[in-house]
Amino acid sequence: MAFIASYEKDFEEWDYILGNYYKDMSIAVDRYYYLYDLDYKNSLKIALRDPISEKWTKWVEFPGLLWEIRTQGFGSPTGGLTAAIDVHRSVLNNEIIIESDYPTYEENYDAAKLIGKIIEEKGFQPLYYYSGNKSIHIHVFFDWSCLKKLDPMIQDQLRLMFKNSKLRFKREFIGWLRTKMITCWDTNAKKFDTDLIRATHLIRCELSKNKKGYKTFLGYTYRDMSFVPYICNEKNRIYPKLGKIRLSSPPGIRELIEEFIEDIRVKKKSEIVKKRNRALSDWGGINSSEKLRECVKAILSDDFKKAGDGPQRGMFILLNELRRVLGDAQARIVINDWNAKMDFPLKEQEIGYRFKLKNYSLSCDYIHRFLKEVGIDVSKKCKGKVYK
Repeated sequence: MAFIASYEKDFEEWDYILGNYYKDMSIAVDRYYYLYDLDYKNSLKIALRDPISEKWTKWVEFPGLLWEIRTQGFGSPTGGLTAAIDVHRSVLNNEIIIESDYPTYEENYDAAKLIGKIIEEKGFQPLYYYSGNKSIHIHVFFDWSCLKKLDPMIQDQLRLMFKNSKLRFKREFIGWLRTKMITCWDTNAKKFDTDLIRATHLIRCELSKNKKGYKTFLGYTYRDMSFVPYICNEKNRIYPKLGKIRLSSPPGIRELIEEFIEDIRVKKKSEIVKKRNRALSDWGGINSSEKLRECVKAILSDDFKKAGDGPQRGMFILLNELRRVLGDAQARIVINDWNAKMDFPLKEQEIGYRFKLKNYSLSCDYIHRFLKEVGIDVSKKCKGKVYK
């Protein structure tokens, strides 16, 4: 069976996965007990993938094919762990997973570092994993118990909004939180896999094999990540690691919930507007000032860097827009990352000085004219409209 390493066909891989239980060096054992602990509510689903043919087994309840029943001769059947190669598991109900899919490890490392700074600044405690190929997986496990610290008035708002349904609230909130993180808090400063917003999606399980090696733990902060791939496989005999799960209880939970409530209200308002006037459906009923505009996103994109002109005016526009949407702390993280990728970056003292200046509201008309001067046409992205 190609999904499971074979003793006869590939002893080296089989021996590497099963390892030595008595020396605490068994991928099969460590992975099994890790999944066993995750499956505390019997909700975990898994599937195995053949690394060569790309074929999948059925998506079944844990442990599935990870546990094998063996019958020897006329004796009683016994159970044992299999040398499963590539195991994918479902996303937990309190879990956010962030992954980019850029062509090189270096680009994915840069993306993980940016979003890592943002979510750590907001008080989350992520776990960083090397995927085994070119990407990095960031896992965040939200601690629902931190909601007990909320002001009773806010708790009452949530009860009314979700009609006392905790399940519905948790489902909508974690989906909202995943969207916020995966879109870099609506800036799209880096591109991440939006499929991971859905709780039904599968993700490569910890200690499972990818193209170059096995998924392994890197650390609890973006500073722990390796700028070169940390490869663990049967060739170099380096065993992959697991990170102990840390639940995230962000200190700014009140502000986070208030932002969630406001977004829900805006969403409901937009739905009412849509029903009343279908002609406004392109706008989605949402005031454009509440999100980062498409013409501003163009300055954050690689197209602007290729233009090679106007970085100071681009910085001026980004400073005003990002501060309005994200606030100074998060805006500074995105600005610093963008500035570092410019051919002639500004000095940190200069950026700090600009943050002290007055914040202006800039029209799309002004931004469009600037982008046209540097050779970027965003009229299609903004649907031909120039917002005053």
